[in-house]
Amino acid sequence: MDVAGRVLERLEPGPVVAARTGERALTAARKSAERYAAGRPLGPLDGVPLLVKDLLDVAGTVTAAGSAVLARLRAPATVDAVAVRNLERAGAVVVGKSQLNELAFSGLGLNPHFGTPANALNPDWVPGGSSSGSAVALARGLVPLAVGTDTGGSVRIPAAFNGLVGFKPTNGRISTGGVTPLSPTLDTIGPVAPDVTGAWVLFQALAGETPAPLAPREGPARLLVPQELLERSQPEVRRPVSDALDTLAATGFEIRVTKVPELAEVYRLYRELGPLAAHEALALYRNLIEEHGEAMDPRVVARILDVAGRDPLDYRRLLAERARYIPAFWERYAGFDALALPTVPVLPPRRREVEASGEAFFAANNRVLAHTMLFNFYAGPAVSLPLALGLGLMLASRPGADAALFSLSLRVETLLGGGGR
Repeated sequence: MDVAGRVLERLEPGPVVAARTGERALTAARKSAERYAAGRPLGPLDGVPLLVKDLLDVAGTVTAAGSAVLARLRAPATVDAVAVRNLERAGAVVVGKSQLNELAFSGLGLNPHFGTPANALNPDWVPGGSSSGSAVALARGLVPLAVGTDTGGSVRIPAAFNGLVGFKPTNGRISTGGVTPLSPTLDTIGPVAPDVTGAWVLFQALAGETPAPLAPREGPARLLVPQELLERSQPEVRRPVSDALDTLAATGFEIRVTKVPELAEVYRLYRELGPLAAHEALALYRNLIEEHGEAMDPRVVARILDVAGRDPLDYRRLLAERARYIPAFWERYAGFDALALPTVPVLPPRRREVEASGEAFFAANNRVLAHTMLFNFYAGPAVSLPLALGLGLMLASRPGADAALFSLSLRVETLLGGGGR
């Protein structure tokens, strides 16, 4: 209970924290203390304070989703999101909600309404988005764990930019009930943590699963490195990722660097038919934009409206193509334990530069999402492990392989010396 109280004292609503849940947190902390005193803790998350992204409903608070318009229009939630209920069943102490960019639709983390969190490693960098508040709060030591969402990279990008572990689960593994949607097809909820073990504990709780210990992967492992994506990454990114892969190879990993044409197919489909997230966001928020668009972030509005003039059949074609691509992709690469590549192909963009013009914003946003969004499309779990300052190594695997990817990630983290931190 004292721990929760100290954490609450550090939380100040603003660019990082959307709201505190003080009374609720102290009640949960008191119950946790009673369980420990009776020798009946619920598991490793019992009594641990954490923030949840302000897309998840928490009863008694308004789910603003980073939007000043929704903050004004919405009433407080009356019930918790399913994932929040699961957290509290595991004994977690929800101390508040973290900020994000509007409607969670950007990989940079800028918010003109409530302020942009300063990157914890370098205040000149963007924090990464859209789970900016979750990552920054954790990296600053305000909370020991945080919850984000990931539709195109929104957990993994800010985790990489702030030196953390971020995990995107298999689509559908964690319930999104009670979460403000951006793209129901792609939306996932995932943990942000200082290390793989912490992410595993939080993942199990979010999924409502019984806590189980995490053991590192044993025996040989095969990693597939997409040659074209590695080569197109900035040299400052490519070098530390290549060094990490060399280290793994020296310890017995089989590293195969080759072209993976199915990844470029995602880019082609989105150019031809429009991004899936934009199609679904338009269906969800067209009326909101028509009525209140002038009070919304114009960059978010522009990204959503970019598909407004497209043939309605484009969306149906996109879903059909994705349904065909997913099983074929994972069947072709079934002999590998994971794909390995830079989480983001560029260094964290300078905040001042992307705030200066729309052109700079959109170019940078496309670059930072270029790798992460591929595995939202292909539906499997993906993790970002910290490497050099502001950089991450992403491992991605087939749908349903979440536990196996965690085990592999723990081994990689250990072999790389704790992720290079």
